[in-house]
Amino acid sequence: MNKNAFLSELSRKLRRLPREDYDDAINYYNEYFLDAGIDDSEDVTPLVGTVDEVAKTILDDCTEKQFEKVKTEGGVKNSTKAVWLVILGIFAAPVALPLAIVAVALIFAILVTIFAVVFSLVIASAAVAFAGLVAIPAIFWATTPAQGMVIAGFSLMGIAIGILLCIAFYKLGEVIVKGIIKLVRNISKSPKSSNKKDAPYQQGGEV
Repeated sequence: MNKNAFLSELSRKLRRLPREDYDDAINYYNEYFLDAGIDDSEDVTPLVGTVDEVAKTILDDCTEKQFEKVKTEGGVKNSTKAVWLVILGIFAAPVALPLAIVAVALIFAILVTIFAVVFSLVIASAAVAFAGLVAIPAIFWATTPAQGMVIAGFSLMGIAIGILLCIAFYKLGEVIVKGIIKLVRNISKSPKSSNKKDAPYQQGGEV
């Protein structure tokens, strides 16, 4: 396979990557072939590997980078991107398509279940905080100062507990999702070959 066919096929396999990662990968191999002086008729497969191998390596590296981002920054957006990269990695792995579809469906079902449970817990916690907030006006109907202080105390306590539970359940959901994605990522990751090519892809690295 010459460099033009290689780049065309690699572009097709990576088209669902986030734009920044896609551009980095394609530019990397464009520059590598240019610096290596590869002509249009030369077979590049012995030099860099097959398109499938290269695409899988790129997906692995992008996913690793995204996991680091999830660890340091967290957030729904980063976690969602990590899930998407894991799914792309599963389809890029050398497994039968039906198995890949089953694996992705299983991941989706687990994540939806977790989201539903965590969302329900967060809503329940928000309801506790809201109940505490709604109870505050009752202070003005208290018959004694002591009764007013008790109502105020319970109201503020309800608000504080509700807010703390919301944050705690949200963080718990993030931790569980990260754990599941990491587990699936490790299971689906293909073993690294001991015979590396001369141009291993390193995201953001020099050619």
